[in-house]
Amino acid sequence: MVDVNILIGDEIDGNLPVNSESLKKYASEILADNGITAGEYNIVYIGDEYMAELNRLYKNRLGTTDVLSFNLDNDHPEGVNGEVYISLDKAREQAHELGVPFEEEVVRLITHGLLHSAGKVHDTEEEYNAMREKTEKLVKSFFASGSVK
Repeated sequence: MVDVNILIGDEIDGNLPVNSESLKKYASEILADNGITAGEYNIVYIGDEYMAELNRLYKNRLGTTDVLSFNLDNDHPEGVNGEVYISLDKAREQAHELGVPFEEEVVRLITHGLLHSAGKVHDTEEEYNAMREKTEKLVKSFFASGSVK
């Protein structure tokens, strides 16, 4: 079983954009559907300042980004322990730019991060389009039923 936790960075006011219990179930289902059936994942809501620091330290990139995923170890034969960091500042900005609800953009970023954690990449245009299509399908299913089914 994959245990999913929702964590809130100190710079976040505590008002979460998405119901935590629904999100935990959804995240567990995404991971399981992609072959990760054991482990522990943290979904961490943070602000742009902390995200920029993580981006610099671990990706050697300047500035903020919307989502970062980290696989912390591979101790589980069917899974991985990992973390997905979401910049709520960036999610809010992107939601406005895309004309979508803030909650939808947050779920989209979490989905994207979880797919990366499950080994999905988008190094080519074909991979990018496939991952984007899968992400959008999963986001729609979350808002339709709170599940990936």
